[in-house]
Order: sequence, then structure tokens, then C-alpha cells
Amino acid sequence: MIQSLSKHRKWVGYTIYCIFLTAGFLYLFFPSDAVRHYLQVKARNLDPPLMVSVDRIKPWPVCSLKFEHTEISFLDKPDRKLFRANRLLLSPAARSFIRGDHRWCFRCVAYGGRIKGCTNFNNNDRASPFKAEIEFDTIRIGTYEHLKELIGRYVDGTLTGTISYSGQRKRLLSGAGEANLKIVSGRIQLLSPVLTLESIEYNEIAINMALKRGTINLTRLQLEGPLLKATLSGSIRLREKLVKSSLDLKGTIEPFAAFFEKAEGSQSTLKYFRKMLRKGAFPFRIHGTLAQPKISFI
Repeated sequence: MIQSLSKHRKWVGYTIYCIFLTAGFLYLFFPSDAVRHYLQVKARNLDPPLMVSVDRIKPWPVCSLKFEHTEISFLDKPDRKLFRANRLLLSPAARSFIRGDHRWCFRCVAYGGRIKGCTNFNNNDRASPFKAEIEFDTIRIGTYEHLKELIGRYVDGTLTGTISYSGQRKRLLSGAGEANLKIVSGRIQLLSPVLTLESIEYNEIAINMALKRGTINLTRLQLEGPLLKATLSGSIRLREKLVKSSLDLKGTIEPFAAFFEKAEGSQSTLKYFRKMLRKGAFPFRIHGTLAQPKISFI
């Protein structure tokens, strides 16, 4: 009995030794260049084609890959960076591969904060289902170069929150999803100047919205800052080029005394705004497109 236990322990020891030895060799001689080349080929075959740049790829416990200094951009416009990460950890969700939906989870350090989430890629068929859940933690959105091009104006601040989405890769705008976000301590460029103010500083923006059948239903956008308080809700009808998306939004603005001290304009205009303010927060409407919004006070 004792001899049998001794043999089992010996084989367990050998097995553990082999596992660690194999892991060591895999770490030391991991084919980083081959994996990088494979990812670059895959990215170029996407629609639209992308370019992937990675300084180093190495294995990471358990069954994960660690990417250092990763950049993703359009192949024909390499200066347009879609994504940058100082460190990115990619790992498969094992149970999902048994089911056949090839789900991957990631964690990364990027844009001064952290991003984590999961997504699935079944195969190269763009009609296949696509799902994603992403969580943001203290992301400095002003450092994301592509944001201004997407929404047509500059926004700065620190972002936290979650986004979820499900749909088809070839018809992303027809999918469904929702977002619950908070941005603090930043500045947003106005859709159009108000009393010569081209941007507004804010302490916090809270956003709740949902995507369904190509339309974003903005259930709540609440802004609080040193100059004013504002609310906004309505819908945004999306287009392939986001700056051409049509707006149908309504909201209210409650300027503080500091707003009139900083704003410039004719005395009649300032008097008009102060008169409206006596009735409380005054309502407004935004229509037009993201590229050419039109604001009218109700």
C-alpha cells in the first residue's frame, strides 16, 4: 500500500514537473512573430480592412495571451487610430467553445484607465451573430482620437459605465443594445454656439440610452456644471456615416448666474434669456443632423 502511494506521488511529481517545463519552454520560445502575422492577415481581410500593430505577444496564465502596446487603425488611413492599449490580455471562454460560439474575454489598460469585456466571433461569415459587453473604468475620452470624427465635436472627461450589444456584423446599426455611462470633470463642444459660448464645462454627465432598429432612444442625458444644468431626451436615427444621423431631441436648460457673467452677446439677447429664466428652466429642441444640428427654444 505504502509502495503504491509512493509510485503515485512519483508520477504526480513527474506530471507537475512536465507541465511547468512545457510552460517554461512555451513562454521562452513562443512564436510571437507568427501570431502577430496571423492577426495582421485576419485584420486585412475584414470589411473594412484594418491594420494591427503589436510590439510583443506572449502567453499568460491561464490559456491567455498578453499583448503589449497594441494599435488598430484603418488599413487605407493608418493615422486614424481606432484603438490603442498599453497592455491587453485576451483569453477564451472555454465553455463557449464547447457550445461553438467562440467567445473571447479581454482586459486592457488604455486611455488612462481600464476596459474589460467579452465578445464572440463565430467565423468569417459577416451574417453570423455578434455580441459584446464592455465595461469602462476611468477612461480619459479626450485622448481617444477617433471620437471627434465619430460624433463631430470634441468631448473631454473621465468615462465610466457599461455598453452591451447584439446583432450581425454586416448590419451593426440594425442590432440592439444599451449603454449606461457617466462622464465627469470635462468639457463638451456645443452643437452650435450659445451667446458666443462654444463649449461648456461640466462636473458630471449621466447618460442612459438604448439602440433598437437603427435608432438610439436617449432616455436620459443629465448635465451638471458650474455654468448650467441641462437635461435631454429623444431619439437619434443612425446613418452609415454617423455625422449624418438625424436628431429629434428635446431638453431643458437652467443657466446659473456664472453663465451670464461668462457669456457675451447683445443686451437684448441677454435680457431675453434672463426673462425666460424667471419662468424656471427653459425648454429647447434639437433637430437636423450630428454634423449640422439646429437648436430652437420652445
